[in-house]
Amino acid sequence: MTKLVKEIRGILLRKEGQGTLKAYMVRGTVGTFALKVVNTVLAFGTSLLLARLLGAEEYGVYAYAISWASLLSVPAVMGLNTLLVREVAKYKALEDWGSLRGILRWSDRVVLLTSIGIAAVFSLIVWFLRGKFSPEVRTALWIAMGLVPLLSFLLLRQGGLQGLGYVVEAQVPQLFLLPATFLVLTVGVYFAFGLSGALAVGLRLIAGLVAVIAALLLLRKYLPEPVTDVPSLYHRRGWVRSTFPFLLIGAAGIINQRIPVIISGHILEVESAGVLNIAIGVAAFVDFLALAIYMPLTPTVSHLITVNDKERLQTLITKSARLAATGSLLTMVSLIALARPIVFLFGAAFATAKVPLIILSSGYCFSNMLGFPMTVLSMSGHEAVGAKAVLIMAFVNFVLAMGLVPLWGLEGGSVAIVASWVTMKLLLAYWARKKTGIDSTIIGWRE
Repeated sequence: MTKLVKEIRGILLRKEGQGTLKAYMVRGTVGTFALKVVNTVLAFGTSLLLARLLGAEEYGVYAYAISWASLLSVPAVMGLNTLLVREVAKYKALEDWGSLRGILRWSDRVVLLTSIGIAAVFSLIVWFLRGKFSPEVRTALWIAMGLVPLLSFLLLRQGGLQGLGYVVEAQVPQLFLLPATFLVLTVGVYFAFGLSGALAVGLRLIAGLVAVIAALLLLRKYLPEPVTDVPSLYHRRGWVRSTFPFLLIGAAGIINQRIPVIISGHILEVESAGVLNIAIGVAAFVDFLALAIYMPLTPTVSHLITVNDKERLQTLITKSARLAATGSLLTMVSLIALARPIVFLFGAAFATAKVPLIILSSGYCFSNMLGFPMTVLSMSGHEAVGAKAVLIMAFVNFVLAMGLVPLWGLEGGSVAIVASWVTMKLLLAYWARKKTGIDSTIIGWRE
């Protein structure tokens, strides 16, 4: 253990292992982990603050509107953020600067049209169904639609920077600038004017604009100089062919979590959306290390597949899965042991989040033992298989949520989230093994 710590320290201090895959993975994982620690503190603190300042009903309005904005940003970005990771990394390795410039320009145009179009259509739907919503919820939803283009472009810029190899920098706008700006605005506005659920959504909109501007500046800073000196080359047919599968893959997490939140808000009470949202946010700690590993892992897997180094790929996938599972297990045990005091931090109105938190934490922990099968499939050209698993997950999620939320309430929504996610991961692990010969699980079985 001491040797490992010294090795990691040497890499981080740039004393050894420069230019190696190990160094890239270590810096990317540690940097991402550090950012996620900051993001989690900011997100947790902001959620706690909002829950206290707004109360369960107004916080439910905020959570409901933000859930819709997050959900709609997924089809708006068209899966191009994930496609950018793979294609930008490939074009950079081949020094195909024209194609790199082309996919950046093409993706910008596509996302601009889709995000504005989706936000406009949803706003009209809210208008036609305005009698179904309270004035506060209706206003919050309209404001939240301004977030759809911003969140979409934020994801797009992150994908481009990640593909260029700037894994940590790619995440700064979304994981730090957006929540930090939102927290500062929330505190300032509350003491100056007071706060409501709709106003909190508006502050989130302003914070999103700040983050997008920062992301644009970062991409301009790190874009290879030759890219600006060559004409754009477009491979629209190939890019479009991969768009729908990557759209579904990118939607997996948000679909899995937000559908039960929205259904809970409709079938139960709007406060239920806020309570389940709190449980999901706290349970996300279980995936903390896994998500940190994922960011540098994705382009690394693409590289190893390109050079056909299957032995190193299997070793990398197995070690990554075991590390992620270990971190998940330790976090799950801690959350279950402290579930009651954690949820009471948000106030007595959120006490019912305890059981959903336990269910979600346990499910996420088991899921991480199955490793990173989606990464293996999507980076090896089998994104269509991954998309099929997401469709199955979405169907299972919707059916279970519609059936279990009326029956078991928030616990039913939590079971729907966990059961559908584990189903998807099991299918992905099986198909990754079948299509690529790579065992994504902690077992690491080799042929």
